Amino acid sequence: MHRNGREKGEGKVESSFSICDLPDAILQLIISSLPTKEAIQTSILSKRWEHLWRDISKIELKEGKPEERQQFMQFVTGLLVACNCSILEKFSLSCKVGKDASRVNEWLCSFINPKIQELCLHLEEIEEPLVFPDQLFTCATLTKFKLDMLHVLKLPSSVHFRCLRTLTLSNIILPDSSSAQQLFYGCPALEDLSLINCNLKNVRAVCIYSPLLRRIYIQENEDNMLYDEDDYEIGLLSDTIRCKVLIVGPNLKSFTYHGDGMNDFFLYYSTVIDASIQVNYVWYVASGDFTFRFLNMLPNVEKLSISGDSIEALSERMSFRLPLFCNLGELDLNLGKPIKLFNGYEELLTLLRNSPCLRVLRFQGAVSLDKRDANCIFDPLPVCFSTTLKTIEISGITGKEEELFAIEILLQAASVLDKLCIKCYWFSFDLNDKGIGLKRSEELYKHILKYPKRSKDCEIELEYS
Repeated sequence: MHRNGREKGEGKVESSFSICDLPDAILQLIISSLPTKEAIQTSILSKRWEHLWRDISKIELKEGKPEERQQFMQFVTGLLVACNCSILEKFSLSCKVGKDASRVNEWLCSFINPKIQELCLHLEEIEEPLVFPDQLFTCATLTKFKLDMLHVLKLPSSVHFRCLRTLTLSNIILPDSSSAQQLFYGCPALEDLSLINCNLKNVRAVCIYSPLLRRIYIQENEDNMLYDEDDYEIGLLSDTIRCKVLIVGPNLKSFTYHGDGMNDFFLYYSTVIDASIQVNYVWYVASGDFTFRFLNMLPNVEKLSISGDSIEALSERMSFRLPLFCNLGELDLNLGKPIKLFNGYEELLTLLRNSPCLRVLRFQGAVSLDKRDANCIFDPLPVCFSTTLKTIEISGITGKEEELFAIEILLQAASVLDKLCIKCYWFSFDLNDKGIGLKRSEELYKHILKYPKRSKDCEIELEYS
């Protein structure tokens, strides 16, 4: 005889619970967490499960191979009829539009309901205008919106995303200044904004303001942006195609700019503490002016990442006086190539001298110094080298004489250094033999250990990759 769910003579509990004992609402949450096709396949499990998937809260659709397009189109249209779109909370669609704009418009108008919370659209090869439902732009529940399409974004007369916190726009073309302003004014709760290769040539000026805005990411690469041939004849520096973007964020903490300087950005009331400035060094943009303006707008920055191109551009504008970065504790130099500590990169030294509280200095892409510049390199010595600089990291060294000399000088200059971390890639020493590459890395490490150190507490570490 069995009592209290225990087997006679054993202390084991026999459980009769199964997933089928859960209420429908819980099962639908579980099904909603599955990829859409797998969610639909649960309908074959039993009679009870046959229709559960129809009330899922999340649908993700991604077009596959070109030869499967017709099958994909039929699947989505069938899904539109079968599922309950009115309760959908998360919807994602990635596909080519081509000549099927009317069909895609039907999908958008049906799947995007007034209760949608997260929306992600990646639409390619748009040949005819797309129509977004007006209810989208006044949706009171939408919190996350990602839109990627190489096409003009036409907006209705009213835009009000009351709860939108995250907005990512990629490759879109804003039709005019009024529309752009209407869009950004309609996002009072915005916290995170990304603008990726958006074409603003029809926008003269726009103000981005949100009291809750905390992060902005901007990327604009000329090769990925749609411009007319006439624009290049006029010149991309011309005010006729450069947009002035005013960013007012009293709570903005993170700012990233990666690109070719296609438009002009201005930060007002900046409270940014984490910034990344990667201005490509291109002939048609005054890259030095562009970079200097950004740095001048970041007086409170605590962590800064800056590219070698940006530093090189600054070095050609020596008439500028860089601001003092009293709060800067971490400086990442994303170089892409070995950077010279002196010749051609004088502004790097100025940046170090203007960062009296720097604790961490990272060289992403090696560093070098010609022995002929040894007497000039730290004259005067940046204050942080003798007071606060505790960690130096150098990545991608190959063992060249100028690289090793730069490391030797840094060790002699940094009097309070706790750690020097050298990161090596074995293939930098031998492309074909990992064993040889690792052996040479180890030999290099032993050679660096022999260098005299100004700081007796400094440890030298080698990381393989």
